[in-house]
Amino acid sequence: MRIVEFAEEFFSQVRCVANLSLHEDTITDGSLRRITFGDPNYSSKYSLVAVKNGEVAGFLLAVRRLKEPPEVVEAQKDLAWIKLFAVREDCRRRGIATALFNELENRLKEDGVKRIRISDYPFWYLFSGVDLKYEDAIDFLSRRGFRKAGETVDYEIDLLKFHVPKRLASMSVSPLTIRRARHEDRENVFKWIKTEFSIFWAYEADASFKHDSPKLWMAEENDRIIGFSVYGALEPHWFGPIGVLTEARSKGIGSILLFNCLKSMREEGQRHAVVPWTNHLFFYTQVPGITRIRHYWIMEKTLS
Repeated sequence: MRIVEFAEEFFSQVRCVANLSLHEDTITDGSLRRITFGDPNYSSKYSLVAVKNGEVAGFLLAVRRLKEPPEVVEAQKDLAWIKLFAVREDCRRRGIATALFNELENRLKEDGVKRIRISDYPFWYLFSGVDLKYEDAIDFLSRRGFRKAGETVDYEIDLLKFHVPKRLASMSVSPLTIRRARHEDRENVFKWIKTEFSIFWAYEADASFKHDSPKLWMAEENDRIIGFSVYGALEPHWFGPIGVLTEARSKGIGSILLFNCLKSMREEGQRHAVVPWTNHLFFYTQVPGITRIRHYWIMEKTLS
């Protein structure tokens, strides 16, 4: 077996290994490309593949924040994230995962990295952590010194069962305006979200403007933005982020924005929707058609 750096020649095999090994997930070409070559921070130095008899036996995709967003590069220079890893079922318990992690950790320590996290890496991510159903992975990581640093959930929604509740359909938000964003709103929306929420949410909202009709709904009061919600920005079936100014909360604005996005997804033919990476456990329970809630641990290790 040899450990090599991830490259285009391994792309299809890595996707296959991921889909056949991670039984709770499906990973498309588009998703895998977005978190690897599509990430401006991507470096093959930290994305490793185990090759055995000419075939991919396992892989480990990690990243450091080297370029984007520039506002946080310096603050996160000693931190790395693992986005995705898997070993083929017929190759497990043969030291492949250990070899991949040893190689990665050695490379990171040589570059001055002090901590590794799995995997609260905004924008170019697939999962916010390790699904608790992957018990072998959590056991392996724990034995390597990783510890829980946080936890999040995903909500999965069957949009065939979706409808707008009567309480929202009849709710008046006057004098507010709830509308879909237009392309001319792009710069203003980006600046507002960056200021009021975070640079990461601003990046994700900005990605919603790449479509012919921006996949972003906004709430305005006297031409001032007070809330927003996004869908389909990173993955076609993802909802979020969503945010409402503190002084405008508890008035149903967030719920209206949420349901407008989900309705748009249903209108556009999405069969399922996912609300990824949230700890708002009650807000999303109002959505009809929830089929599954996935629980993740964000894990971290200090490199000695």
